[in-house]
Amino acid sequence: MKKVQAIIVALTLVTVGCGQRTENGQPPATPYPNSASNPLSSSPNILLIVADDLGYTDLGSYGSEISTPNLDRIAQEGTKFSQFHVAAACSPTRAMLLTGVDNHIVGLGAFNPETIGKNQRGIAGYEAHLNFRAASMAEIFIENGYHTYITGKWHLGYEANSTPVVHGFQRSFVQLDGGAGHFNELPAIPLRRQASFREDGVPVNLPDGFYSSDFYVHQMINYINEDRSTGKPFLAYLAFTAPHWPLQAKAETIRKYQDKYLDGFERLAQQRQKKLVELDILENSVTPVPYNQDIFRRWSTLSHQEKAYEAKRMAIYATMIDDLDSATGVLIQYLKDIGEFDNTLIVFLSDNGAEGHQAQETESLIELATVLGIPCCDNSHENIGNADSFIGLGPEWAQASVGPHRIYKGYPTQGGIIAPAFIRPPTQEGPEWYKGFTSVKDILPTMLEFAGIDNHNNTFKGRSVFPIEGKSIMPLLQGKADTVHANNINMGWHLFTKHAVRAGDWKLLRLPKPYGDNEWELYHLPSDPAETKNLAKQEPERLKTLIQHWEKYQQQSNVIIPELPWYVRY
Repeated sequence: MKKVQAIIVALTLVTVGCGQRTENGQPPATPYPNSASNPLSSSPNILLIVADDLGYTDLGSYGSEISTPNLDRIAQEGTKFSQFHVAAACSPTRAMLLTGVDNHIVGLGAFNPETIGKNQRGIAGYEAHLNFRAASMAEIFIENGYHTYITGKWHLGYEANSTPVVHGFQRSFVQLDGGAGHFNELPAIPLRRQASFREDGVPVNLPDGFYSSDFYVHQMINYINEDRSTGKPFLAYLAFTAPHWPLQAKAETIRKYQDKYLDGFERLAQQRQKKLVELDILENSVTPVPYNQDIFRRWSTLSHQEKAYEAKRMAIYATMIDDLDSATGVLIQYLKDIGEFDNTLIVFLSDNGAEGHQAQETESLIELATVLGIPCCDNSHENIGNADSFIGLGPEWAQASVGPHRIYKGYPTQGGIIAPAFIRPPTQEGPEWYKGFTSVKDILPTMLEFAGIDNHNNTFKGRSVFPIEGKSIMPLLQGKADTVHANNINMGWHLFTKHAVRAGDWKLLRLPKPYGDNEWELYHLPSDPAETKNLAKQEPERLKTLIQHWEKYQQQSNVIIPELPWYVRY
């Protein structure tokens, strides 16, 4: 029974499709083949870089041993954020990133069509694809004279009426699915024949020699280069698919890390937390409470063969991040070569915490695929990392990746919703680190203010839209403010049946069974970033106030806790 549940857990995670369209906002009458005729020649270019499932401590600038010199240099030239909040999974984060509006409003209240609850069907905000109830980032920028490009992961709709083309991207080469192979069209679910890709809205096959991080950068360079003669600024959304599973990477780079992780899970977590303390990001090392459904193995209990396998697993993951950084360096050098680097605002973030679900779920899918006659995969020690392998990171290594935070992707605990992020403006006047609350909804208003584009409020191109909820970080980056949200911190989360709300320094969390005991938990995050001390019983009045915050958020964003089938467990 557990194996059947594990199979369907993974199915619900990455299956991508398109639910019935019931949004209030209407799509634009035509796609956006060209940018508007009023170029903002003095405006900066915008480069938005998103990593897929990159954990909090996975970059050198956040305490990692992985070589990421290009991203670290950009981070050093800008402001890094230690409390940057995202959704607990990829598509809700990307929906908020592109609109500045809560994901339950703009179509990603449900993760994908297969996880739309019976009580959510037909309700605006639960279409499981990006709707038109808010103006998207690309729509706004192309209307204001920018070229708009995206390469990499989309995961906001599968059908033609929900691809980047209809949401304002002039050029696009995207992976529609939640995950895929990094050398070929191997699907994120081995039970499917191949992953889906589109260029400018048209289904395409991948070229020979494809390697995800390298290809998406080179494709982005081609798009920028083709339009250089226009003199218009560009919005370039580089949505890497690394280091999302399946873990696959270049063999030559894997060798660089082959002996790096032989000291094991616990040692890596200790080393990274020690580095966070040295960087003054963390006051003291902590031991987060593990997820009660996980079986955490201690390194000392593994056999020699198991240790070798696990060390290589982490080496492949590290290689994917190293390769992502190297590819980013190619794009940065290109911008310098054409004289645009110093006029480019660079934003970097990960879409959620590290992925740590049990490896048995992947193994079960592979077994079922084999039974059904679908070839996948060779996960022998010698072959993992290659194009025909299929493994994930697992909870032990993920715990090191999320650092001092609790659990990982898929949960509204801190480990699932805190991500590395930094912004490098053309002229840096802000702090090296900002330790206050920020969120993914703050990115769009920040970009608009840097570009000199007015906030659209409730109307965009004649259609009624929801206003941007985030707040611009630009005053902080220009040294004109020392805070972003001051004491007005409010944000809520919901994924499947797990939910949380943040109000000021306090966080309310509920993990229904089997994830928790279905009781409200209360945490004071400044003193307890690992969520180890539940203060619900000690602070009854505070608990009552936070429950009221949750109820207000639930009403404002139309959060509907789904009635899900028994097998949806992610």
